Amino acid sequence: MPPRSPAGRTSQIQLPLETVIVDTERPVGGARSTRQRKLRKGPGEQGSRTASPGRKSRSSSRPVQPVPRLLLSRREAAASLGMSLDTFERRVQPVIKLVPCGQLVLIPLGELERWCEEHAHYLAGAQ
Repeated sequence: MPPRSPAGRTSQIQLPLETVIVDTERPVGGARSTRQRKLRKGPGEQGSRTASPGRKSRSSSRPVQPVPRLLLSRREAAASLGMSLDTFERRVQPVIKLVPCGQLVLIPLGELERWCEEHAHYLAGAQ
């Protein structure tokens, strides 16, 4: 009869552990096998699992038209105005509408154009 635990249930039988030898074919230098190298190739490359010999990639079958950007990141908005990101955050960002998307803050192009129109003026005496 198996030994009983203090709670009254029977305990599990413990079997002796066997030593398991893993990956005996791998050379001592840590080199990968040929199969492992093939699996690390990118999708669509010769020898990768996702490559299919008779199919073309999607990019060559149908061209994608360029899509106009409606929103810019703060770094892109600062570059489009010709100023540093710090200057953009101090002087422009507080007076324009922003589009929050999680932690990402995006700026509509129309807001940048509106800010430029409001802050553009002629310099006195310039010709």
